[in-house]
Amino acid sequence: MAERLVAADASPLIGLAAAGAFCLLRQLFGEITVTTAVRDEILAGGTLPGALELAEAMDEGWIKLADVPASEASFADLGAGESGTLNLAIGHSGPCLVLMDELVGRWHAKSHGLACAGVAGILLAAKQNRLVTSVRPFFDQLEKSNFRLSTEVVHAVLEKAGEL
Repeated sequence: MAERLVAADASPLIGLAAAGAFCLLRQLFGEITVTTAVRDEILAGGTLPGALELAEAMDEGWIKLADVPASEASFADLGAGESGTLNLAIGHSGPCLVLMDELVGRWHAKSHGLACAGVAGILLAAKQNRLVTSVRPFFDQLEKSNFRLSTEVVHAVLEKAGEL
């Protein structure tokens, strides 16, 4: 059986960098794979959150670059990063986790039987795995950085984390 693939879209990488929590990705997942479109989207930001962190992680080798396999799945309602990430995951022969915040993209992932997590879910997993003592400071930092998560999602995660 193939090893588990963790395929990341740009938004969770940018969001976790903005929250000061990029290191949690390595601690939770070990290795992450991105497509060229995702890499280019993040690195195009230059000094924006995620660019430096992604470049360093790729240099360190725990974030890998993958070619998107040919796929019959078409996602006209998504951008290149989301589409490529989904096609990468769909083309994987083993278990897969898709890191994506885009709601339409998450819907497509679930309709293909793929597990999904976004920034909020990753922060909750970090708390549940005792990598952090509280998720609230990360949500506060996200709000200051203008990275948007719905109030309902933040509330639900704070409740699950026992921080309300």
